[in-house]
Amino acid sequence: MYNNMSFHNLSLFKINKALAFVPVFLMLFIFQSSYSQTSVLVVRGGHPYDTPDFENMCESLDGVNVDLVLDAHFKSMKLEKIKDKYEAILFLNQNKYYEETSKTKQKYVDLTNEGVGMVFLHFTLSSQPNWDEYHEIVGGKWFLGKFTPDKAKRSTYFIDREVQVKVADKKHPVTKGLKDFTMTDVFYGNIYLRPGVHVLLDSDDDDLAPIAWTQKYNNSKVVYVIPGYSKKAFGNPSYKKLISNALKYVGK
Repeated sequence: MYNNMSFHNLSLFKINKALAFVPVFLMLFIFQSSYSQTSVLVVRGGHPYDTPDFENMCESLDGVNVDLVLDAHFKSMKLEKIKDKYEAILFLNQNKYYEETSKTKQKYVDLTNEGVGMVFLHFTLSSQPNWDEYHEIVGGKWFLGKFTPDKAKRSTYFIDREVQVKVADKKHPVTKGLKDFTMTDVFYGNIYLRPGVHVLLDSDDDDLAPIAWTQKYNNSKVVYVIPGYSKKAFGNPSYKKLISNALKYVGK
């Protein structure tokens, strides 16, 4: 009887000891999960888009924690605050009507010098038509008619176009887990593509430019993705995975 009681007490001791570690492991799991999240500043504004759907997408991206601000807020933020708090910036902003201040231009360049990752979407490609370095950072340019007298050189766009998206580089971290997929959104054609950018997504449609690419500018990893206008894009699971992958990649 003594031995049975001892064995019983010993078993309870082991169980209680194991249970005591459960909160510790749970806290460590929560901490590691939170720590592994890529901290992202989302900058938007300057052009219409499906706003609620875009914001909902950003807040539901896997492995990403976002703060959403308008373009004017971004311009007023201190460089130190941005680089200390955020690993990456997601841009869905546009300014094609007036020249940016030298201070704002310098902020973009300084962010690349600091190595803050950048992902640019859709109409960012037509922003700042007279600021060449901006388009070198993005890796391309959409030529606006107002600033392009030669009509043959003007870029094109295709609204509500269903496209068979092809994964051009299946081994890149941005395309990890992605297979060829179909999506409907606004796509571009006849654009400037910076020499040396690495194409990630393409299509067999001769009207369209490459759909996504990446490059390094100064110390920053940069990704640009053409789609990013409508709920049809923001709700597409493959598109969401692409954006999540891109933000985690440039944020490393």
